[in-house]
Amino acid sequence: MKKLYKFSAFAALLMSVGLASCNHEEADIFEHSAAQRTEEARKMYNDILVDKGGKWQMEYYTTEEEPGYIYLFTFRKDGSVTISGHNKYINMITSPDARGSKYGSETSMWTILSDNGPVLSFNTYNSIFHLFASPEDIPDTERDEQGYGHDGDYEFDLMKYSGDTLYLEGKKNGADIIMTRVAADVDDEVYMNEVVALADSFFNAKIPTVYVNLPGGYRHVVLDGATQLPKFYPETGDYITEWVGRNAIITHDGFTLGKPLTLRDSIDGNDYTIQHFIRQKDGSLLCSDDGKTTITADALNAVATDKQLKWQVGTEMMGELKAAYDAFVAQTKAKNYTLRNVQFLTAADKSDPQKYELLLKFRTKSGSTVDLLYYYHVTLNGKESFNMVFDGTSNSNGASFKKTYTTIADFIDKLQESTFTPTSSSRLAPITMKWDAGNNGYFVVDVQ
Repeated sequence: MKKLYKFSAFAALLMSVGLASCNHEEADIFEHSAAQRTEEARKMYNDILVDKGGKWQMEYYTTEEEPGYIYLFTFRKDGSVTISGHNKYINMITSPDARGSKYGSETSMWTILSDNGPVLSFNTYNSIFHLFASPEDIPDTERDEQGYGHDGDYEFDLMKYSGDTLYLEGKKNGADIIMTRVAADVDDEVYMNEVVALADSFFNAKIPTVYVNLPGGYRHVVLDGATQLPKFYPETGDYITEWVGRNAIITHDGFTLGKPLTLRDSIDGNDYTIQHFIRQKDGSLLCSDDGKTTITADALNAVATDKQLKWQVGTEMMGELKAAYDAFVAQTKAKNYTLRNVQFLTAADKSDPQKYELLLKFRTKSGSTVDLLYYYHVTLNGKESFNMVFDGTSNSNGASFKKTYTTIADFIDKLQESTFTPTSSSRLAPITMKWDAGNNGYFVVDVQ
């Protein structure tokens, strides 16, 4: 529909010019012919692309069913272009069964064609980029895409240039494409590695649920953000009937939806349209469209006590908690029990779904393992902190060890008397947290 509208508008313009010319009612409204204007535009875009070192980032989309991909282009006056990317399909070029993302870079040729308007064409084959325009079946899907592949483009109508940003449209399949200028001295591989690293810091599969926080205070749940094919639905709504999906792309600076998305704030009754997000210092994403909407995980104390998550204590700890921890580690080790790890997780108790367990996993001198389980419940204090309330129950190993090694009871007491305020370097993917107990010290935990 978009292409038909553009063509119809262009035809109507030509018709009006032609009629005016035949009726001799007014002179031609253009100083130059259409061919001359197209040639001037072609030269203008050619100069733009090679200016200032010729390096550009492209936000590349194929269809709405597939996430976007970042590419870097370095255009040169001799007609060559170096194209660099980092995605799983580059990894599959030599091995269809390959897993994970891989960096690749290749030099080929480019030109700007004169059609109904200027067209950016990558006119010699580049395996790093043309793989999305290949009609071959996509190797990692169950569907048979033979004959059309990813439905990607390698030729683009140049629509507009504004403020070091180029707006393009896929010539065959019509995807909206944006290119932004990048500093000429940027190292392609370093840049692309940084983009891939950001993907985990924005959305991490270990934190399955995050939220769009609208200005009025209402939240929409975001699922599958790590796939860059996120699904959205109202927090108090029904996922089955109300979810809406978008494809998305993670850029060097933020997160962008392929198409705008309008969400209703059930608290203030307003609709908010979102598309572009910029990463903030606290790891959250701020919508640059309204400067108010954010994407974060839940409140950190809610994440720390999320029933879906398992937290493991690391080696970093301080204060009285560390002293109590070191004491029971030393006492049990003296009897040939070596502590393997300490975890906080949901208890497997269907009769009490709100029960948690502290797991102390030991290894004996013979190499066998002994698991101690101590059960507790959680109290949330607003959105800031939480407490563990141990009920005195445990598994048989836990009860036995607690009687034999009094330092384990001391450690549990120290946990129970502490009020923990969790902090993290990322409000969106807080897979590592510091559980701060104030005067009692702190320890650092990681999602398993």
